Amino acid sequence: MLRKILRITGRDVRSGLRDNIIVYVILAPFLSALILRGLIPSVGANVLQIAVDPSVEPAVVEYLETIGKVEVLEADVEAVERRVRATDDVFGLRQVGERGFEIVKEGNEQEGMDEIFELVLDAYVNQDLALPMDALVSDIGWKLPPLKQYGASVLVVFMSVFGGMVILINLVEEKQDNTLSAMNVTPVSRAAFVIGKGLLGVVIPVIHAFGVLLILGFEGLNYGMVTVAVFSVALISVLIGFVIGVMNDNVISAASSMKVLFVPILASIMGAIFLADKWHLLLYWSPFYWAFDSMNRIVLLEATWGVILRNTGIVLGITAVVFALLSRRIARGLN
Repeated sequence: MLRKILRITGRDVRSGLRDNIIVYVILAPFLSALILRGLIPSVGANVLQIAVDPSVEPAVVEYLETIGKVEVLEADVEAVERRVRATDDVFGLRQVGERGFEIVKEGNEQEGMDEIFELVLDAYVNQDLALPMDALVSDIGWKLPPLKQYGASVLVVFMSVFGGMVILINLVEEKQDNTLSAMNVTPVSRAAFVIGKGLLGVVIPVIHAFGVLLILGFEGLNYGMVTVAVFSVALISVLIGFVIGVMNDNVISAASSMKVLFVPILASIMGAIFLADKWHLLLYWSPFYWAFDSMNRIVLLEATWGVILRNTGIVLGITAVVFALLSRRIARGLN
């Protein structure tokens, strides 16, 4: 039976690679992740960047490294000027005497950054002075740039639907080629056919999740948790993909019908992000809410197996209910 399942899956892979739509479906998440990665640095574009002359004392360099990005140049009189004239926003710094500094700037730097740099140097020069006040630093809890944190979780959950799209496209093509009806008279069991067809629907989202997280530069993630979270929510997309695939005879109309699933996905994710915690119970019906919660915890390195398994159990429970409602329709469509 395993060999028959793998043959069906392999046939779908070969058929899919000849279809531009499926190739796009497979590549789209990675392209989206590359675009998101290009946008993420802009979140921290106001980080102070400093090129220091060799005359600057090591203690000053060490202090500045706690504030921004510091580049120590070689002993060259014009090295600072050349570095400041480069295309990025970089300030040059020379030390004059024991406590004096000369700031070198081009004049087109981001507004206000020169004043911030001056305040940083004043703070270093006057660090031994007693402040006439008590200063407290508060942390609002951000561990990652919001665009990276939520962008990764949204991409992983949202792209889980693409596995279902691959299934429905293959099913529609099977119907157009009259091979779906021929499967009913072959020695392949119905269970083997469904598993073989559905295998890509859960494997592709897992590959997408791994690729997106690696492209976005996450480190130290538990990819076992990622696999469990994505696998469970992909089952919903697989079920919907089977239903739409057996009910449509045209690839374009079938793919358009699959877009209906985007509404609960986006509603669940936006609700999880913007609604107060006390209103989250309104989203408990959605498997995508629980999948997003799992992914958000994973990228923040706050996830535990207990929480992941709890969320996965809820997703599988919802999937079982959906399967009970749709199983007869799928069976009729495959006949």
